[in-house]
Amino acid sequence: MSGPPPQALAPPASSMTGQQPPQQGPTPPAYFVDTKKGEVSELKQLLKTLAVEREPKRKRDVIKKVIAYMTLGIDVSRLFTEMVMAIETQDLVVKKMVYLYLCNYAHAKPDLALMCVNTLQRDCSADDPMVRGLALRALCSLRLPSMLEYISTPLRRSLTDQSPYVRKTGVMGILKLFHLAPEVARAANFVDLLYNMIQDPDPHVVANCLIVLDEVLAAEEGGMAVNQPLILHLLGRLGEFSEWGLTHVLALVAKYRPVDEEELFSIMNLLDPVLRTSNSGVVLSTIKCFLHLTTAVPDLQPQVYVRVKAPLLTLMAGGNPEVEYCILKHLEAIVHRAPGVFDDEYRQLYVRYNEPTFVKYEKIGILALIASGDTVADIMSELAEYATDVDQEVSRRSIRAIGSIAFRLPSTAGMVLKRLIGFLDVDLKSVRPETILVMKDLLRRYPECKSEVLPSLQLCLRRVDDEPEAQAALIWMVGEYGGEGFPQAPYLVEPLIDGYAALASATLKLNLLTATMKLFLKRPPETQSMLGRLLVSATNDLSSQDVHDRALLYYRLLATDVQAAKQVVLGGEEGSGEGRTVIVGAFAEERGMTNLREKLFGEFNTLAVVYGRPSAQFVSPRYGHTCQSSL
Repeated sequence: MSGPPPQALAPPASSMTGQQPPQQGPTPPAYFVDTKKGEVSELKQLLKTLAVEREPKRKRDVIKKVIAYMTLGIDVSRLFTEMVMAIETQDLVVKKMVYLYLCNYAHAKPDLALMCVNTLQRDCSADDPMVRGLALRALCSLRLPSMLEYISTPLRRSLTDQSPYVRKTGVMGILKLFHLAPEVARAANFVDLLYNMIQDPDPHVVANCLIVLDEVLAAEEGGMAVNQPLILHLLGRLGEFSEWGLTHVLALVAKYRPVDEEELFSIMNLLDPVLRTSNSGVVLSTIKCFLHLTTAVPDLQPQVYVRVKAPLLTLMAGGNPEVEYCILKHLEAIVHRAPGVFDDEYRQLYVRYNEPTFVKYEKIGILALIASGDTVADIMSELAEYATDVDQEVSRRSIRAIGSIAFRLPSTAGMVLKRLIGFLDVDLKSVRPETILVMKDLLRRYPECKSEVLPSLQLCLRRVDDEPEAQAALIWMVGEYGGEGFPQAPYLVEPLIDGYAALASATLKLNLLTATMKLFLKRPPETQSMLGRLLVSATNDLSSQDVHDRALLYYRLLATDVQAAKQVVLGGEEGSGEGRTVIVGAFAEERGMTNLREKLFGEFNTLAVVYGRPSAQFVSPRYGHTCQSSL
């Protein structure tokens, strides 16, 4: 017995009226549909409820929820009308939240934003100074061109308000007006009003005036103009400013040039107590003032470096890793300019086990810079401890730092090489290759030390077969110093020549070619066959055009004139088997560092020092004048 078809079990209601049921597709997920039962719709209904309006605490909770949704990125712009109506309240907390909402969504609803203008203007004249300040801030923060005609009057009135909170809010409102409509702000003569307000009794108002004037005038005049009465007035009130305000005052002082030495010493005496503050920004700003003020008196700058040593070291020990890193970067800039000032404080720069790696890296670099004849032994022993650190980058930097000590102090070259030769026995992946690279650079500078290094090269070549850069450095040393004093030199490169096909690094191949060519020119009978095999393999190498071209160059040089080949490859005079270029001064890759350090020192107390790059490389040209005006 068969039952009725499934459709007959539940006939649609529309079948009774003769109408066809509408075609329905699959129901979309709820979060794609603007349903009336959503959270935002519930809030909309709550804001319309009279019961909520009559209960201030409940109304506050509902608006808090709206702000929470807005903070999380949920679109609550549909509540704009209800939130505008909620502004009519005496509850300061509710007003503050509604103002925040209006500023956030005014651009999305510019027409509806006009609904709140009358209320905001009325609140700008309220008895409560907090309400006046909040209303003025909200009115200026709407940033709509249609609001310009409503802003100027309350803004001008706020500058003479009895409350300092309203005055400082009005000053920042001028800056917002300037960004919205610069021509309107200039026509209203606000710049002159701000200059007059620098005499305001409240230090927060004065600090805001300095900030706004410097930014408003940055593009046209390079920032706020400074003169002697202004600087003396600000210096006389240094004790009143907050730390944030102090940084702006000090930025202006750094732009001032004293008329004579008496005024210079007077200003520096006024600034000296500021060095004892605990705020790193204030201390660095003060140091910048000292450096700029003494630019015309170079004899005073060494005394400045000595004076700022204690404040910098105190800030460095404050415990905040980010602040410590910034202080270390500025300390490094000073060490390059004032060698010897921090030499006796080297123990404060020892690395602690629990420090972040970026702080460790910076300390290791500075330790190498402050090593002197009396402290080099202690510093080198400390760096040697870091060379076996589990962090490979710390290990590599420590070895490089030991090598850089020999570049700074030639008398320590022998001691450094002995220490590095000891590292060759350390079976750590990061130690031996980095040691070889440093030894290569040391031999370039001090070739007379080759007798201490060459005996250890034979074992090293087999221990770094998985490090192409270290292998290339070893091959370079073999070719450069493989004369009569190093009899086994040709036989060190022969296994690599026979296994040429397995070499993957173009750098290693190029160094092998050059080293073998040098050995042939110095010791032809032993190396002739090796060089022939290598040139055949290299000229047929299709993996690197550079290798192919260099092998072809060497072949044609030998085929044309062997003496000319000696002059080209060995760099010496004709017939000189040991001729080589003598390193004078810094290496080529280091020559640009001096100019870079001078540029960075000119941007002291800016991100340029922290990044190690001039501000022009990471600041948009649109804001470049602002950075330059602060120097």
